[in-house]
Amino acid sequence: MNRRLNLDISQNNTFLLPRDILAVFDHLIELKFGMGTLDDMNHLKNKRIHFVADLLQDQFGLALVLLENVVRRTMCGAIRHKLISTPQNLVTSNSINNHL
Repeated sequence: MNRRLNLDISQNNTFLLPRDILAVFDHLIELKFGMGTLDDMNHLKNKRIHFVADLLQDQFGLALVLLENVVRRTMCGAIRHKLISTPQNLVTSNSINNHL
């Protein structure tokens, strides 16, 4: 971003500075009057690559949330009916397998 706005700021600086905001406004004004160049949003350099591990992690996280809900419902039903719940009764792999 610093290169795009012609700013000479250290990469270690992670805070927005007043000159950053001014540079953004300058760039937007240049775009408004046709002096700047737009990024091509369809260009591959502007795309984020989703790794398979990231996608699996997201899906596994959703499956665990669903499993949590199933366990809560099962425990509430067991308490209501005064049954003794065991881990084998509460947790099944079906909820995770179905989601993945």
